[in-house]
Amino acid sequence: MAPTWRPSVVSVVGPVGLFLVLLARGCLAEEPPRFIREPKDQIGVSGGVASFVCQATGDPKPRVTWNKKGKKVNSQRFETIDFDESSGAVLRIQPLRTPRDENVYECVAQNSVGEITVHAKLTVLREDQLPPGFPNIDMGPQLKVVERTRTATMLCAASGNPDPEITWFKDFLPVDPSASNGRIKQLRSGALQIESSEETDQGKYECVATNSAGVRYSSPANLYVRVRRVAPRFSILPMSHEIMPGGNVNITCVAVGSPMPYVKWMQGAEDLTPEDDMPVGRNVLELTDVKDSANYTCVAMSSLGVIEAVAQITVKSLPKAPGTPVVTENTATSITVTWDSGNPDPVSYYVIEYKSKSQDGPYQIKEDITTTRYSIGGLSPNSEYEIWVSAVNSIGQGPPSESVVTRTGEQAPASAPRNVQARMLSATTMIVQWEEPVEPNGLIRGYRVYYTMEPEHPVGNWQKHNVDDSLLTTVGSLLEDETYTVRVLAFTSVGDGPLSDPIQVKTQQGEVGRTFDPTTAFVVEDLKPNTEYAFRLAARSPQGLGAFTAVVRQRTLQAKPSAPPQDVKCTSLRSTAILVSWRPPPPETHNGALVGYSVRYRPLGSEDPDPKEVNNIPPTTTQILLEALEKWTEYRVTAVAYTEVGPGPESSPVVVRTDEDVPSAPPRKVEAEALNATAIRVLWRSPTPGRQHGQIRGYQVHYVRMEGAEARGPPRIKDIMLADAQEMVITNLQPETAYSITVAAYTMKGDGARSKPKVVVTKGAVLGRPTLSVQQTPEGSLLARWEPPADAAEDPVLGYRLQFGREDAAPATLELAAWERRFAAPAHKGATYVFRLAARGRAGLGEEASAALSIPEDAPRGFPQILGAAGNVSAGSVILRWLPPVPAERNGAIIKYTVSVREAGAPGPATETELAAAAQPGAETALTLQGLRPETAYELRVRAHTRRGPGPFSPPLRYRLARDPVSPKNFKVKMIMKTSVLLSWEFPDNYNSPTPYKIQYNGLTLDVDGRTTKKLITHLKPHTFYNFVLTNRGSSLGGLQQTVTARTAFNMLSGKPSVAPKPDNDGSIVVYLPDGQSPVTVQNYFIVMVPLRKSRGGQFPILLGSPEDMDLEELIQDLSRLQRRSLRHSRQLEVPRPYIAARFSILPAVFHPGNQKQYGGFDNRGLEPGHRYVLFVLAVLQKNEPTFAASPFSDPFQLDNPDPQPIVDGEEGLIWVIGPVLAVVFIICIVIAILLYKK
Repeated sequence: MAPTWRPSVVSVVGPVGLFLVLLARGCLAEEPPRFIREPKDQIGVSGGVASFVCQATGDPKPRVTWNKKGKKVNSQRFETIDFDESSGAVLRIQPLRTPRDENVYECVAQNSVGEITVHAKLTVLREDQLPPGFPNIDMGPQLKVVERTRTATMLCAASGNPDPEITWFKDFLPVDPSASNGRIKQLRSGALQIESSEETDQGKYECVATNSAGVRYSSPANLYVRVRRVAPRFSILPMSHEIMPGGNVNITCVAVGSPMPYVKWMQGAEDLTPEDDMPVGRNVLELTDVKDSANYTCVAMSSLGVIEAVAQITVKSLPKAPGTPVVTENTATSITVTWDSGNPDPVSYYVIEYKSKSQDGPYQIKEDITTTRYSIGGLSPNSEYEIWVSAVNSIGQGPPSESVVTRTGEQAPASAPRNVQARMLSATTMIVQWEEPVEPNGLIRGYRVYYTMEPEHPVGNWQKHNVDDSLLTTVGSLLEDETYTVRVLAFTSVGDGPLSDPIQVKTQQGEVGRTFDPTTAFVVEDLKPNTEYAFRLAARSPQGLGAFTAVVRQRTLQAKPSAPPQDVKCTSLRSTAILVSWRPPPPETHNGALVGYSVRYRPLGSEDPDPKEVNNIPPTTTQILLEALEKWTEYRVTAVAYTEVGPGPESSPVVVRTDEDVPSAPPRKVEAEALNATAIRVLWRSPTPGRQHGQIRGYQVHYVRMEGAEARGPPRIKDIMLADAQEMVITNLQPETAYSITVAAYTMKGDGARSKPKVVVTKGAVLGRPTLSVQQTPEGSLLARWEPPADAAEDPVLGYRLQFGREDAAPATLELAAWERRFAAPAHKGATYVFRLAARGRAGLGEEASAALSIPEDAPRGFPQILGAAGNVSAGSVILRWLPPVPAERNGAIIKYTVSVREAGAPGPATETELAAAAQPGAETALTLQGLRPETAYELRVRAHTRRGPGPFSPPLRYRLARDPVSPKNFKVKMIMKTSVLLSWEFPDNYNSPTPYKIQYNGLTLDVDGRTTKKLITHLKPHTFYNFVLTNRGSSLGGLQQTVTARTAFNMLSGKPSVAPKPDNDGSIVVYLPDGQSPVTVQNYFIVMVPLRKSRGGQFPILLGSPEDMDLEELIQDLSRLQRRSLRHSRQLEVPRPYIAARFSILPAVFHPGNQKQYGGFDNRGLEPGHRYVLFVLAVLQKNEPTFAASPFSDPFQLDNPDPQPIVDGEEGLIWVIGPVLAVVFIICIVIAILLYKK
């Protein structure tokens, strides 16, 4: 309906008053009410809901009210909800009643300027009056719980004709999606989607379907917006820094929480972040041109608390020079100095620089000194050194201190006097001269000349001559025409140096020389390379020796060094570098001036046989650094010295391994899987072996929470210190959260490359434990009650899983509905029952609640279940077997049984025997009753006991014992092989019964004919203990008869004899015998020949088994008799039998079957043409029992001229029948012929 306008000013006095009113309205710019949202006529359904929305605007804001028939609505079913400061109002009528709610309702908007009214009509229909096409809600909204900032969707679907329009109400007020800046949307399907949900979105939602036929409201559904509240915490703590003066630094501070905290910086009490510009979550403090050290505090604050973290900025500079070093101790090879630090701040370490003042060269440096006292070693004796000290901190190395000059102490000379020479001044006086040692190690105080005619004696026994600081001396009082050996040493105040090499002098005037025929040239050989020699020449004639020429000096040419560098050492400085050091070859092996060195190296196991080489190393250098090497790799290193002529020999190789490094490859095959809502399993394999660069000490698993593609919070590390570890379970994670996981291996040097990240989402949170209780009812059953978990409001319970049962039995499992709250189960006395209950939610089964209840014991209510009785051992015993009473009648744990035995029909009490129950509940129990009479009936009963007393006896079981059967005797082991055992036994002479027997061993059973007295047990394991039991099966009693034990022979002669493919030159067959080595002593080896006879089809059989599967008893008897059978006798046998062809104490490598020789008392019979043979080796072992070991069969062999007429089975016997018949017929014919001839 159209609104009606009614002015609020009814009358005005005079034109002047009217003018003033109009002027006042114009100045204040007042506006009368105007409807911006008018109610519409509605057709509702009885019992349903109707809502009229009305909203107006004006200045001042109007107030909206609702009237019915001119009066303000007032009823319990009528409710007016104001909004927009009462400028809007909703009239809600619920439930609708017909016909009394059918009426015209008025919306009145009024302010100080005026009042307007609009009308809306409500029609109410009963369900049976609804027209076709009336709207129907097919799917209404449901209860929804959403976390703040997440998206919530309230579903709604409606049908009708025409298609209804869907609108939404929240808390009885209309929802206007256009007023939410796109945050709230109504989808085409009618659903209401709320993005970035806020706490204000929480409320009761209704879906309204409207078309021309009417209006239908859905049932209301609540939307709960859950706010996660987490106190602030630092995800990235501010880091302390050390910087240079005037430097710049940025300090980052990140805090998280819910709500997200504000982050600010403070220095002392001063705020460095403006109050109105305080960032949320992250704040970076930028410091420039920092001059002084200071502490800066990061403050994170939210409604849940305030936290602080401090970062220290330290302004550092280079350290000051330490105090002048003070020498506290001097030795010949070391100097100890101390110094004052000179720095108030701590320093990282000190550096000492020193050099010899007598040598021009680089400074020597000692680093990483952490104390203010240090001993410098490896110095030269009696040398002057200058020493400086400087300090190092994290910025760098500071200036050096004032230097100190000091001299090392003296030491005994390290080398002998040089160029020692001697010559005779007269027949008894010689002059000895020399040069100073190369390494005097101090002031030479004098020399000692040692000489003797017996150089093999110790030098201490030689004569000596002391010389002051002079380089020559004379030694007199020598014997003429004797050879003296002379050696010289130098000494200082500390001690004597080494002796010079010995020289020989003969006490006669003249010089030793070589005499040669007149010529103009002569070659002197066997001289030392690079050595200066003095030569004089004289001519000899029959008149004597002439005058010598003047001395001519000449040095021999250089040669290659005859010795390698000495004391070659290798030290790995880092993972790719090795320091190689050495000493020069001994001086006497230089053979010239050394011009350089070379170092050769190659990795061990390298496919390249040629080593790498570093050449042109200066001769003054005694160490070199090999770089760019492979990490954690062993190298073979040698050194070579050079002269101008060429290289000398290589030094002995030194094997050194480069240092470890971090792995350069990540672990392989990294996999991750979510186990549950809070745990992830990570699997991996070790890095590629060639890129491990050391011994893997363990693994680090890095994981960080992800939101989208960005990490949230600092990564966490799980360390597993096992080199062979290949899996880890990460726990204490958040449900339904994505985590990025990487794995790195580490060595002693640190962790290596990380694997590619694996992103895994944990499963949804499972429900907590239900509240479970169990109690016994008066009827004796068990009643379990429970309540849902506390967190069931957030995750509805879909059902329950209940496991219950006796503690000593497997539990039963039931799936119960979500509405069920109790369960009853039967119970037995003396048992403990365990109930386990878990609630099932969307994420699966939740935590399990458990409860147990024990029911007191009582005496058994039932009797044991007798399984039966059977004879055993002899005719006077019975084995009785039974089971405990059924669980429902046990009334507790069975602790023992009573067995009652009474002879049937006999008076007097029964004999009772008590027996402890089996340890496992419900297990079978057996008792052997002995001392009974054969052919007598007995009544057997059993009862069970608990701790509360005995139960009833079982019904009597009548059992009659049979007669005592005849038992086999002398059951024994007759022969033992590797894989078989021959057993034998005896029966009485008058015994003749087909009653079968059985042999039991190691869980197997063999049936044996009752008439046999032996059995070969085959397919056994070598060197294994067996227990054989012979049992009579003919009697109903059964019974264990006799038992023997045996251990099979050692596993020897495992190879089979090998037949040569071609015969020997003389046509004989060659067989190569197997190795006869044995862990035990072997008495003899026998060669056993086995003839093969043709089958009816003319084919030879193929032996598939082993010789140990044959009954060799008769053959074994031949061993003791040395039985020899002639070829003729063997041919008379119907079946060819195995025979022994040879005996050896040591098994030969080759055997020739059929050579008709004797071996150890046995005939090696000739082989029959056309017959095929196999052979095997039989070893007799030295043991208390008859023990043998046999090799496998050889391949078949025969002579080259086989019999063209095969013998068919049965033909041999036929020949022996037809032959004599034909002979008799032939003789009769001859006799008849003679008689006829006489006539």
